[in-house]
Amino acid sequence: MKNAFWPGSLALLAAVTIGGTSAPAADFYKGKDIALYVAASPGGGYAVYARTVSRHWGKQIPGKPGFVVRHKMGAQGLVAASYIANKARRDGTELLASYREAVTTTPLYITQGVHFNPVELSYIGSADQGFGLCVANKSAGVKSLDDAKTKPVKLGATHHRSLGYSAAYLMNNLLNTKFQVYHGYPAGSAIVLALERGEVEARCGWSVSSLMTMKPDWLTGGPVNILVQLSLDSHPTLKHVPLIGSYVKNEEDRKLLKLVLAPQTAGRPYVGPPEMPAERLKALRASFAATLADKNFLKDAEKQRIDINPLSGEALAALVKDLHETPKPLVQRALDVTTKSDRVTLVKVKIPWKTEKVEVLKVNKKGRSIGFKSGDSDVAVSVSGSKSKVTIAGKKAKRSAIKTGMTCTVTHQGDSTTAKTIACN
Repeated sequence: MKNAFWPGSLALLAAVTIGGTSAPAADFYKGKDIALYVAASPGGGYAVYARTVSRHWGKQIPGKPGFVVRHKMGAQGLVAASYIANKARRDGTELLASYREAVTTTPLYITQGVHFNPVELSYIGSADQGFGLCVANKSAGVKSLDDAKTKPVKLGATHHRSLGYSAAYLMNNLLNTKFQVYHGYPAGSAIVLALERGEVEARCGWSVSSLMTMKPDWLTGGPVNILVQLSLDSHPTLKHVPLIGSYVKNEEDRKLLKLVLAPQTAGRPYVGPPEMPAERLKALRASFAATLADKNFLKDAEKQRIDINPLSGEALAALVKDLHETPKPLVQRALDVTTKSDRVTLVKVKIPWKTEKVEVLKVNKKGRSIGFKSGDSDVAVSVSGSKSKVTIAGKKAKRSAIKTGMTCTVTHQGDSTTAKTIACN
């Protein structure tokens, strides 16, 4: 695990800054809880980061507030970002672990469903600077990006603005690869399962940090070949893997790549609502920096197998501001290259429903998600108050009534999906 982007002098500055703002912030936060919303589903990389950060962050904030982690998914992170921008309290008690694209480039490309101005959000910092990878099953016979130019490769993706989806268009358009996009998977973890089952042959846009969390052995061998890094800079441990920029030959295409891959730099962004009190934002930024430099946090992060390459709140805010000053012709070209092509075959996947009798091993947040064993795998599914039908002993029940140890028949589509029905004895 690396901490190369956060020099000790900045960590010391963070500690000094906290001291300078501690009195008013301490008075405000003492005895309170901070709601930390996560734009992604439980079980994935964003969730692991958020829960790890939340275990330590409160100790660094003046007043030592508690943290409550909640998931607010939908529309590729726009639901959560819109909530933080428009409905959340502006006092520093509601924060967001956001999808990086939702607060960086997605609002540049689309207008429908974007009900906020990213530049106006309060940027606290990022826990990591992303390094995206393309991997392919060894059984597919694809060892490099050049191999993907000579044969079709089935690439698993989630939604149409995910990096995996847009990377296929980008590479097919610019580099003449032959990726076929199998899209509609509910989460990255579902793509990993599809890779293991041979339903798809590749995944692109998979961050090193998520891969370390889910399949650490795949970085050093295992069943996949790492084809290329979809980032502007190399990951410290993957210098031998080529950057996508090494395949691009002209300056205009390099500018295009810089725009398309900018969200990787944002990594794992943490943001607050607009118009937060200045001293409170200052305290949150300083305490976030101090948390990511704390030895106990770093031990926990290493245990969770997550990379820590922080970006300050000030640098994150500057990145977003710079992105939203991009000339419109370049934005349009980036949009066209990543969404339009007669070289891309699209296949909408149908995720089968599975019904199985299980023992509930974990219940999180009053039944908002439950964990159990499915075969040899650990599975966590969300329980929606409106979309999941819950019964206990044949009678309709609230999700909060589900308890550890219950035997339940669960209908679901795999890890990190939302259960359709849960019938418990």
